Amino acid sequence: MNVPLLTAHLTTTPEGAVPAVDVVADLACKPRYTLNSWFVIGHFEADGHTLDYLVHMMALSIRGVVIGVDAAASVTDETTGWYGVRSNFHPFLRAGVRSDRLLVRTPNCLIAGTFDDLRVRARIKGASIDVALRAVGHPLYNRGTGRFDMLGMDVRQYSIPTMETTGRLVVDGREFTASGVSWFDRQWQKQPLGPPSGRWTWMDLNLSNGWRVSLWDAVGADGRTDAWVTVVDETGAHTVADLVPLAHGARDYWLSPHGGSRFPTRWLVGVPDLDMELTVESRPRGQTIQGLSERYEGASTVRGVVRGERVDGYCYVEMVGDWKA
Repeated sequence: MNVPLLTAHLTTTPEGAVPAVDVVADLACKPRYTLNSWFVIGHFEADGHTLDYLVHMMALSIRGVVIGVDAAASVTDETTGWYGVRSNFHPFLRAGVRSDRLLVRTPNCLIAGTFDDLRVRARIKGASIDVALRAVGHPLYNRGTGRFDMLGMDVRQYSIPTMETTGRLVVDGREFTASGVSWFDRQWQKQPLGPPSGRWTWMDLNLSNGWRVSLWDAVGADGRTDAWVTVVDETGAHTVADLVPLAHGARDYWLSPHGGSRFPTRWLVGVPDLDMELTVESRPRGQTIQGLSERYEGASTVRGVVRGERVDGYCYVEMVGDWKA
């Protein structure tokens, strides 16, 4: 991938964005926020297999002191349908979090380094992740600023959609060379500990036309919906547009035998202002994580039309909150 390093693009403000966060300075943990999140997902083609991985680490704080880290990792082989997952909450004495640089570790997971050399490792039953990432291209500031209200929470979030990735994955006991692209998400906010009030869906849509799309669809306990997308094109220009609420096109529901949540696994994604109509499908269906609360983190395929052009792609779909209704 012959793309300039991310750091080459951080000295100028992208068209259509007014950043309220600092991509480099805000990388390390901020203990005065109750929740700090680092989220890495990757997609590869290797030896005839389509492979995906996820490592999600969340540091929880009370009164400015980190009390523990919730670490989740999963690997999906879309070709065979194999899925492996591990999730554990680790009290602070069994975890490490730094506030002067990016280092978050537990006995089975690690995210550490800089955007020029980010290391991601995880071990789960039957699989492991050991990759090195380098940020290229442009940042994505969610909602154009990197700061937005969701379900009453003041959320900060930026994404690095293109992380050159090398390393290895072990999937169902078989080793694969990892060479492709990962997506990195950094989020922090003050929120009550425990399940959120309401629910949300998030997607990172990686499209063949070069667009990288961060999608949010939040539904409050009162049923009100806030749904929108942030698009970054290959020049780094940002576009924020309203999304047709996902509930209108959600289908193929799957009932979790673990937590009793009822998750859709197929969606129609419509963004009228961008002439975007996509179908997103999660396979295999049961890609759930039993963490502090049950959530869905599913590797998915994307196909559809943008401004009259046929596109395809891939994403992860995240569903958090009350999905039992």
